[in-house]
Amino acid sequence: MRYTGLRGSLPAITAALLVAGCGSDSDHSAGAVTTGTVDSASGGSASGSPTSAASVSRTSPQLPSVSGSARPRYVVKRISTGSKPCATLGAAGSIWVADINDSNVKRLDPGTGRLLATITTAAGPCGMAYGAGSIWVEDYTASAVTRIDVATNRTSTIPVGSSPYDVSFAAGAAWVTNNGDGTVTRIDANTNKTRTIEVGAAPVGIAAAGGAIWVCDAGSSELTRIDVVTARVSTIAFGGSPRWTASDQNTVWIGDQGAGQIARLDARSGRIVRRIDVGPTPNDGDVLDGAVWFPDKSGGLYRLDQRTDAVTGPFPTGADNPFVVSGYDHRLWIADYAGTDTIVMDPALLP
Repeated sequence: MRYTGLRGSLPAITAALLVAGCGSDSDHSAGAVTTGTVDSASGGSASGSPTSAASVSRTSPQLPSVSGSARPRYVVKRISTGSKPCATLGAAGSIWVADINDSNVKRLDPGTGRLLATITTAAGPCGMAYGAGSIWVEDYTASAVTRIDVATNRTSTIPVGSSPYDVSFAAGAAWVTNNGDGTVTRIDANTNKTRTIEVGAAPVGIAAAGGAIWVCDAGSSELTRIDVVTARVSTIAFGGSPRWTASDQNTVWIGDQGAGQIARLDARSGRIVRRIDVGPTPNDGDVLDGAVWFPDKSGGLYRLDQRTDAVTGPFPTGADNPFVVSGYDHRLWIADYAGTDTIVMDPALLP
């Protein structure tokens, strides 16, 4: 999803929509904020041939529990943001939270967490990206994208492929993975006109880096590279279950939910240069303040050094399923897909 984009622990979001419950330890109205701290925490090549990669081996420690009202001091806010928050995004002076059940996006003040606006979208919003003065929201259930003008909060709806999962923005366009039909939709930001690009099976996460769009084809265990200028497509064997991403200008970090690893891709060479062991089910990540952050479906958060990939964590988040993390203004904003809250963490307070 950026980021963002879609972002499960939804190995099949359809099943999650049908069976996942809604609940949390907060009963505040949307936009209400709970603050305060406690003294102690509970706790390849473009031809498609496989590429070799160094492996950083580690044993993930057991995640400490966080229960009741007690929480680590680095969790500085819990904000009730709807019946099922699916994704967060920090952009244009605001925090944006997509609620997949309520079919809206909440716009929050990043300083206070207060609700600024509730913006109706097409059905099933989740992954988001920012570009061209707009928030681009993929609407899974409606097979559409909602474009939100950040100056006015006005919206327009753009049809895309079947069951969109994630969205990114680069080179004057929004790029959307369509999990249901193995395509990516390119939306021209000037005209809202679309172009369909065939990729691998069941694409999930998407990220822009190194002059290209990188697509996680979970169904075919490969990555698709799309040139942002020519839209030319090439593939790279991944050898696992690529799902969600984090990225900077020249690097994409890809969560392998089959192996419980993060794969580091050099976007300039198209090579996977390292695999890092983390939790069993890494969800959708982001980059902030020299670190790469990946939440895990088990409830923890992992920190990777942006340069060396040295990993620390897991840090308890207090979320039952922290699906998407978005870094903004030195804070981490986490959507709890199994609850009703958006959780705000201060990385400077982490051990």
